[in-house]
Amino acid sequence: MGIKVKINKVKEVLLEKVEKLPEKDIQEVINFIEFLKLREDEWFIDYVNKRAKEALKAKAREEKFMTLKELQEDYS
Repeated sequence: MGIKVKINKVKEVLLEKVEKLPEKDIQEVINFIEFLKLREDEWFIDYVNKRAKEALKAKAREEKFMTLKELQEDYS
C-alpha cells in the first residue's frame, strides 16, 4: 500500500469519526488542528520562547506562574 493510499485512508477514517461527534467536540477538533498548524509559525515559536524565558526569570524570583487558562486568555 502506497503512502498516498495510506494518507487517504487516514483522512477517510478521520472524517467518519469527526462526522459522528457533537458540534462542541467538532469545534475542539478544529481548534486542535489550528493549533497544530499554528505551532509551526515562526512568530508563535518566538512567542513561546519569550514566555518560557519570562517564566524562568519569574521562577528565579520565586514569583507565581500563570496558569494555562491565564496564558490562553493572554494569547487570544
